[in-house]
Amino acid sequence: MSRVVSVWLPMWPIERMQRRGPGSVPEVEPFALVEKGAHGVRISAVNAVAAAAGVAVGAALPDVRAALPSLVVRPAQSTGDREALLALAGWLTRYGPASNVDGADGMWVDVSGIPHLFGGESHLCSDITRRLGHLGFTARIALADTLGAAHALARFASLSPARPWVIAPPGEASIALAPLPVAALRLTPDATRLLVRLGLKRIGQLYGLPRAALAARFRELRKRDARQMAEMAAATLLLRLDQALGIAREPRSPLVPPPEALSRLAFAEPLLTTEGVEQALEHLAAVLAAKLDDQGLGARRFRLALYRTDGTVAEAVVGTSRPSRDPLHVSRLMAERLPALDAGFGIDVATLEAGRLEPLTAQQIDLEAAAQAQGDVTALVDRLVSRLGAGHVRIWSPGVSHIPERAETWRSAIDAQREAVTHASPPPRITLRRPPLLLWPPEPISVIAEIPEGAPQHFVWRRLARRIVSSEGPERIAPEWWRHVGCPGRPPGTRDYYCLEDATGARYWVFREGLYDGMEDVPETELESESGDIGSDETGQAPRWFVHGVFG
Repeated sequence: MSRVVSVWLPMWPIERMQRRGPGSVPEVEPFALVEKGAHGVRISAVNAVAAAAGVAVGAALPDVRAALPSLVVRPAQSTGDREALLALAGWLTRYGPASNVDGADGMWVDVSGIPHLFGGESHLCSDITRRLGHLGFTARIALADTLGAAHALARFASLSPARPWVIAPPGEASIALAPLPVAALRLTPDATRLLVRLGLKRIGQLYGLPRAALAARFRELRKRDARQMAEMAAATLLLRLDQALGIAREPRSPLVPPPEALSRLAFAEPLLTTEGVEQALEHLAAVLAAKLDDQGLGARRFRLALYRTDGTVAEAVVGTSRPSRDPLHVSRLMAERLPALDAGFGIDVATLEAGRLEPLTAQQIDLEAAAQAQGDVTALVDRLVSRLGAGHVRIWSPGVSHIPERAETWRSAIDAQREAVTHASPPPRITLRRPPLLLWPPEPISVIAEIPEGAPQHFVWRRLARRIVSSEGPERIAPEWWRHVGCPGRPPGTRDYYCLEDATGARYWVFREGLYDGMEDVPETELESESGDIGSDETGQAPRWFVHGVFG
């Protein structure tokens, strides 16, 4: 069964300001934060003294100043408050895999299957309250089956300062919500006022009310031109009620996707040294490897999260080129990142998450030297990527093209294995040898050759003449015409490739771009790559010759 914790920080903007700058919030004077809106400057937050004096959030500043001239005001920092709340919600994942903010002063965390790790739900709520209190925040906490129920209880249930949390037992959300006001259902002020006019002040009064009759009563209280708004308000009310009771499902979007596999370790005393973190990492990697082994899975992404006592999180992420669950390999990769992680005032919880899971069957690599060698190369690639970054470690991978310069492309080494497995089509069949070194761009040459399809007998490249003593070819490669439709400039022509060897033993890979038309009866002639007076290809321009590569 799903269990959700809702955390409400009623003094969040004030206490955050006090935490950032001790003494910035007066303790004995009425104090308020203000922000400018469409209807002028309004009160957005108040301290305890101002609240006791009757200053309400949302009131106009001139009206409050007229009644309370001693009020001290400062501009609110809404953007900073939001960013800090998001960071605190990320820290809250120490209690569950999914969390996010809830409004401008609240958070939630999914703790399904987690409370037993803390000794029960009461101890979990107590731990959250205690740790937030140490950070300087007043918190009201509720735990229930749904986010709607937990949200309502945290904000409207009767709680004492000694026990600022409430727990709705599994399956009893309706009982816990019954005495709460209808405003606890996250309704608009307009909808709440309509319900009060109908005499419906408590959530429990809505349980047995016919829904069609409730919608009709909403429409009766509205003017005819506002009937559509009344129907929307009634629909929203019923939806919020169903969500709170678990009848309708409420979508929740966590800050980050929950991990596919996770190991967790809590410490009796905060860790302050790198040695302690390394030992914790080895333990987490071993526990995570056992979980993955039971499922026959490996992971290609690992995330280490270190939860500090000051409400912040330090994290490191590493990836592997092949699925892995080897704890020693994961620990070595992560050890490269540990020096950059600051323990702050101490680390009290550490988690290791595994992502991008893939099937991984056991292999007897001791019986196969090739498999063992491949594993060693994979480990080396992973360590280089972890140290240098994925963009600095690359390998050649087959490309989906028959054009030589596109037949292989640089890929990130960390992703090359997955791309090879999921390749859409097999590499093209190669009929002739390919040189280990390709020139890019291909360099133009002047040749003497028989036409229309004779191999070069002599060519000039880089101002040096080469006499050919052996040749092989041609290998014809048609252009990828679809890549150049609508593009300006000369379209590529058909290529005829030749493997040539000159009198010194040097070997070259040259090609003619374009075909000769009606030149069969012309004798052997010197052909300049830039000239256009010998003949023309299918594009209407003279064929050209290039050196594309050299053999070792």
